[in-house]
Amino acid sequence: MTRPNLNPRGESVLRTLIETYLEAGEPVGSRLLAKRYPESLSSATIRNVLSDLEDEAYVAQPHTSAGRIPTELAYRYYVDRWLNAQPPGPEIAERLSAALEGVDLDPEAWARHASRTLAEVMGGVCLALPLPLTHSRLMRLEFVPVAPGRVVAIWVGRLGEVEHRVMENPWNLSQVQLTELGNYATAHFAGLTLVEMRTQLLEALAFGAHEGETLRQRLQEMAARWPEDDSASDPNVLVSGLGRLGSLPEFEDVSRFRALVAAFEEHGRLARLLNAFSERASEDVQLLLGTENPYLEAWPLATAVRTVALGSAGFVTFALVGPMRMDYSRVMGGLRWWSRQVSLRQEFL
Repeated sequence: MTRPNLNPRGESVLRTLIETYLEAGEPVGSRLLAKRYPESLSSATIRNVLSDLEDEAYVAQPHTSAGRIPTELAYRYYVDRWLNAQPPGPEIAERLSAALEGVDLDPEAWARHASRTLAEVMGGVCLALPLPLTHSRLMRLEFVPVAPGRVVAIWVGRLGEVEHRVMENPWNLSQVQLTELGNYATAHFAGLTLVEMRTQLLEALAFGAHEGETLRQRLQEMAARWPEDDSASDPNVLVSGLGRLGSLPEFEDVSRFRALVAAFEEHGRLARLLNAFSERASEDVQLLLGTENPYLEAWPLATAVRTVALGSAGFVTFALVGPMRMDYSRVMGGLRWWSRQVSLRQEFL
């Protein structure tokens, strides 16, 4: 359900409250708001506005004598209307650049190093899920002849990953036939992994002669020359910086923090989170607030997800997780800048 925009005074008070709470980390009272508010308003007027905001579920009061804190709805309103993600300053940029080292080496080793650096520099927990190209989902497939009896297969995945593989062409297929094969595969198998494409090809061929059988058979023969998926188990999710959450006011309660730690130990849950948002996160940072994250919805957390492609090595999906009292401008701007640097580094490898 889309809520209507607040009136100008309600918006201004809400924004001041959120920004004050982000800095202080404590419930904000009407007197403090009156001091921070850009215009001259009495505490009584501000209390009336806060009461209206509470009725609209934008603020909450932890207990009767406390000030107000923003709700998940308020954070989403703030992010959608006022977030101005800024690129990092020189000092932070230099520290983030350390997470680029080794990007051309083993993907899992690099992802482990990068996630530790991101957790230290940006704060909170950093999750990383390195996936090889065997998990890549097809966006486009092309075959290009390069010499007599040889062809280059170009697999373009949905996340921007690309693999070039030189293959034998014992059938001496012409450029026209190869183009037809690529177009057919793109039209019929987009969104599938190579293994899934193989399976469908074999199932289709089992039904005998029908329209398109020759194309499918040629594709199956070509696909058989690509590497098999040798991952026998679920990919390993890397977790860095979990201990830092225990020092935050939101998780001072020991039992609450233990439950959170237990959730981060469920790598199957975390892998589903990263997989669910990896495709959208390949285009830009995806920000999930509280219950918008169906895999960690029991906790007041914000999750920023970004996927980076590593060429023929596959791709890695990262997620920065912290309390909703997060410096959104710093996290979103820093993650966008850093992922852009990863892409630029790939262009020169």
